[in-house]
Amino acid sequence: MQSDNKTQDILGELIIDNQDLDLLESMISAFNIFEATKFIRQENKHSDFIAFLLDPSKNHRINDLFLKKLLICVSLKENSSLSPVDIDIACFDDVKILREWKNIDILIHSPINRLVCAIENKIDSSEHSNQLVRYRKTICQDFPEYRKILLYLTKEGDLASTEIGKDKNLICCTERWLSISYGEVVDTIESIYCKYRSIIGDDVYTLMNHYVSLVRKHIMSESEIAVLCQKIYKQHRQALDLIYEHRPDIQLNISKFLEEIIDEHTIKLGIKKDDCDKKFIRFYPSKWEDLSCLKVCDGWTSSKQILLFEFVNQPRCLELHLVIGFGDTAFKESILKVIKDLNIDGFANNVSLSEKYCTHICRWRIVDRADYMNENLENLQEKIRDFWNVYTKQDNDIHKICEAIELSVKR
Repeated sequence: MQSDNKTQDILGELIIDNQDLDLLESMISAFNIFEATKFIRQENKHSDFIAFLLDPSKNHRINDLFLKKLLICVSLKENSSLSPVDIDIACFDDVKILREWKNIDILIHSPINRLVCAIENKIDSSEHSNQLVRYRKTICQDFPEYRKILLYLTKEGDLASTEIGKDKNLICCTERWLSISYGEVVDTIESIYCKYRSIIGDDVYTLMNHYVSLVRKHIMSESEIAVLCQKIYKQHRQALDLIYEHRPDIQLNISKFLEEIIDEHTIKLGIKKDDCDKKFIRFYPSKWEDLSCLKVCDGWTSSKQILLFEFVNQPRCLELHLVIGFGDTAFKESILKVIKDLNIDGFANNVSLSEKYCTHICRWRIVDRADYMNENLENLQEKIRDFWNVYTKQDNDIHKICEAIELSVKR
């Protein structure tokens, strides 16, 4: 075991006159409007901003520069059917940039050029429900005579699963999903605001610069910041491992805070705490304890309640769920109908019930990844308490559920 003096020496080497660390701190401490608005890894917000820049009709003062430069970037890729010259001289006065057209993240539609381009954007999520195949089919059906460009936008320019292992000769080039990375997107944006700063003005320059900085800082794995972090870790591994070992456990602190809230409101709200751990903090209305028909769930919690409210406390996300435990499917269906008829926000549509599994029938998001960025426990606790105060009011969702269940099983 290391002595205190040795440990202090290790930490001292990390923090005293460390130019790399000073540079890293200066890079990450700079104000960024997108960080301030909790934009960071939210795909919809990234799609909104990219669509904004692509649209020549918007007030960013870059006209169709970004649209053309991005399409020219795509035209240089293998299997692309676009010509850089054709794109450069094209007129995009008629272009429409659509968001979530038939669930496609971004659609670029130019009737004059007989061109349609679909962009499917993925940051932390991945393809699901065979969506790329469906989107390709939709584009081909709706625009049969158009030149079609399908772009799969990811952090690192991953290959779309629909293209893995395919014979290049089997699919028309205009119907293939071409990979494009966030690095290519921000390089294109940067080339515009550096060259045309005098035209776009300081406000748009700052906005575009902040977006590029955000992506390189939080999205791209080979950014300048990532390389610097790797260098510092390599040189000061012991110190950083020691700091990480003794870091505050936000998840544990939140779980304790949630238990305290439940305990604090046991009498006032008439609720009872059930089995809890670091990830799951459970409770139910005290009145349900007298309803024997609800105490039929063996093997889940000690209360045997089949219906529970459950805080799901993930390291970077906190939600409140209403969960039906194991039990008779017909009985579970009757409970589900009662909740569905309340028509409340958070109800999960298309849930499937099974005797052997728990079913999460309502979900309410409380804090998400962006809220954890600064790991400020007081701010997180304040947001949790605000949620609790709203959702436990006499006329709000949790109260409505409690009353509805009680009435239904007493009939």
